[in-house]
Amino acid sequence: MDGFYEMENPTENPSKAVEYLQELNKIIETQQGLLEKQRVRIDELELHMTDLCKENVSLKEQHQRHLATCRIQPGNNSSSLGAIKENATMQEK
Repeated sequence: MDGFYEMENPTENPSKAVEYLQELNKIIETQQGLLEKQRVRIDELELHMTDLCKENVSLKEQHQRHLATCRIQPGNNSSSLGAIKENATMQEK
C-alpha cells in the first residue's frame, strides 16, 4: 500500500490533473466519433437489408409465377419440356 501513496496525487499537482482531464476528453471525443460512425453504418446496413428483403420477395414471386407457367403435366411431358426449354431460352435473351 505504501507504493500507492508514493504515486503522484493529481490533486497535489494541478497541471497533472489538467493533463489527465485533457487526455480523458480526447478519449471521450474519439469514442463519440466512433459511436456516430457505427450509427451511420447501422442505418446504411438497415436500408440495405430492407432493399434486399424487397428484392427477395420480388424474386420469390417471379419464381412462383415461373413455376406456375412451367409445370409439367402428367402424360404430356414432351410438350411441357419443350415449353420449359423455350421459356428458359427466352429468359436468357
